[in-house]
Amino acid sequence: MKRVALLFALSLFLAPLCGCMGEKTPPDMPKLQPTTVTIKQEGTPVADANVQLVKKDDLNYKWLAGGRTDANGVCVVKTMGKYNGAPEGDFQVVVYKTVRTESETRKNVPEPQNPAEAAEWIKKVAEEEQEFEEIDPKYKKYDQTDLTITVVSGKNAVEFDVGPKVHVENKQMLTK
Repeated sequence: MKRVALLFALSLFLAPLCGCMGEKTPPDMPKLQPTTVTIKQEGTPVADANVQLVKKDDLNYKWLAGGRTDANGVCVVKTMGKYNGAPEGDFQVVVYKTVRTESETRKNVPEPQNPAEAAEWIKKVAEEEQEFEEIDPKYKKYDQTDLTITVVSGKNAVEFDVGPKVHVENKQMLTK
């Protein structure tokens, strides 16, 4: 029994050294720095907000970083959706929270299997449902947001208050 426990402990120690405990980052990826972004509205944490870091001087920057806030309004930033941290540099911080009303048709009428009836059902659902932004839409656009972060070597943590909660209809809703 002691031997099994010793082997298990040894494997836990050696696994990170051989790269067995997770996916390796791409060879050309810059070193990532631990980064958190906290989003609040009038001092209250915003859950389920989307956060994206947009490179100020390079809109084609390939190392996309961001995430979603938890119940405490904290977004632990990941690059490419899976690598913890963000590259060093200056970023615009894009923040948005989109909510959708659920249509009575979606709630009460199952989607038909017949393609023609399904198309009508989808059209009716799209007409009934609406999307709203709960954060001022200026924060959703990289060229309008005034939120910025400079990611430096070491731990990075910023907090932003995005003002009062809004209920702005999103007229560009896509239907599927």
